[in-house]
Amino acid sequence: MSPPSCPPGHDRHNIYYLFPHIDQDVIASILHHTLSAAELYKLDSRRIFESQWNFVDPALEDSALALQVGDSAHDIYETLDSLVVPLNIYFSVLTLHGLANAQNAMLPCYFFAYTSQLVKIAAQYEWHAVLSYHLAFFARRCKEMRTGEYSGWGKINVDLMEEFLVPNQKNAMSRIRGRKK
Repeated sequence: MSPPSCPPGHDRHNIYYLFPHIDQDVIASILHHTLSAAELYKLDSRRIFESQWNFVDPALEDSALALQVGDSAHDIYETLDSLVVPLNIYFSVLTLHGLANAQNAMLPCYFFAYTSQLVKIAAQYEWHAVLSYHLAFFARRCKEMRTGEYSGWGKINVDLMEEFLVPNQKNAMSRIRGRKK
């Protein structure tokens, strides 16, 4: 199978060409690992044209405040789908850029593992807790990626699970109802 072809003057390494619906500044923040988890909506073509998003300042990403989920995050990320769609685009940008720049070939596997983990925990825990877990997990991974370490996406963070998820486990009836939808 041959690599996807691009028009003259563009190659597979031109990430901006491959994601024309995403602002170039947003792509740059992905590649510099400064895009916060709360800003993933900027990658979702279903939401790009919506306005007035109010989130915590990304400069506060390590503070307890940044890890709290405000009403606006719940308004935007109401379901697993509303989070996973832009997260997959985020991972696609990182994967294409990383592999084009000699990053470990396991890179996509780390991202697949995290997406799979999100699906599993969303079935077991209340959504507000899953979203809080994701925001905290994402902030930690961005810190690691700034040092060149990507494998953390493929690992389960027990400390964060205990902090955010364990106290918010769904009861048996809500898990059954979730499967019937």
